[in-house]
Amino acid sequence: MQVVIDTSSKSRIRWGVKGVDRVVQNITNLLNTFKYEVAYDRTLGLSGRFVDKPLDQAVAEATTEIYELISEREPRVSIEEVQYTGMDDKGNMQFKVVIDFG
Repeated sequence: MQVVIDTSSKSRIRWGVKGVDRVVQNITNLLNTFKYEVAYDRTLGLSGRFVDKPLDQAVAEATTEIYELISEREPRVSIEEVQYTGMDDKGNMQFKVVIDFG
């Protein structure tokens, strides 16, 4: 079963979700967290080392980091595709991540 996670979509934490919804929420939270933001898990999230780099280089580094982060932190899924979709009004890069539960 494949699921598409779009980082441009706003999401809220839903307490008590289970199964596929919980895994999707976990990945969404990972993609919206930078390292050192979480007090008791400083290595959780993206590093942000791609910030302020030329766009093509930033997209490549962020894509690689997304693959690594999800593979390490959410081993219940495999990543099928990470696609850059543009920037929001604040300059944040947006991605679509396709994961598979197979």
